[in-house]
Amino acid sequence: MAATNVHFSFKNAQGRPKTGTLHVAPVRRHISGSTVVVLGGFDVALGSDGTATVQLEPTDNTFAWLVREFPDDTDSAFERVVQVPASSSTVEYTSLVDVDKDALTPALNTGAALTYLLASSLQEAQAMSAANPGQMVFYPEGQAKTVASQILEDLTGARAVVEAQSAVAAQAANAAQAASVQAADAVQAVSEQTAQVSANAAAVQSVADSISESKTVVESHASEALTAIDEAVKQVRDKASDVSGEDRTDTMPTDSTDSASSQEV
Repeated sequence: MAATNVHFSFKNAQGRPKTGTLHVAPVRRHISGSTVVVLGGFDVALGSDGTATVQLEPTDNTFAWLVREFPDDTDSAFERVVQVPASSSTVEYTSLVDVDKDALTPALNTGAALTYLLASSLQEAQAMSAANPGQMVFYPEGQAKTVASQILEDLTGARAVVEAQSAVAAQAANAAQAASVQAADAVQAVSEQTAQVSANAAAVQSVADSISESKTVVESHASEALTAIDEAVKQVRDKASDVSGEDRTDTMPTDSTDSASSQEV
């Protein structure tokens, strides 16, 4: 995590720059995951203008920074335990939030005057608020009204979009339901047609079987008839043969005497 630049600025009661030394040290060990990060204390020498800028590791709920102001100056010595936010811009030392040394939670107001920050725009107020957690930040009312109106307009537009999307989704759901019903009807119709085709095929097979049986019966009867006809023809031929033999016996002469008598007459 990148360090945050903290700007220190001191003046004496007469308004002149206050020079001297500050001592900065961590309160507790800094825990990062499973690692103990050892941050050592160091001194900060203020310049002739009473200012200095120092890079400090942003704090979390495991540690905070202890700042001893002018520890060698009995009259000016003071001590603070503060949080340092993660910020890419420089943060003022006076805007840092004081925390309880033992609990590391924001310290209760023990009589100090309420402090706040003023911003000229919403964007600046957002940046200042991010850089100074726990501090009140004020910006012009007109800006707030404009932003509130814009937020309300955005919410109204978002609601309209959601309602439109909901209507489209409802139409899609209705169309899907109608398609499902049509598909079910089509499946039922196909099933009924399949059953009818099966019934027709069974009827045709039954007729074919009946015709086959009739053919067999007819062929059997025809065979019997042909056999009977052949038998009748044979009987007729046999009778005809017998009759022809009798006729030939009647016309032939019996002896020579009969022949002679016939000639004399």
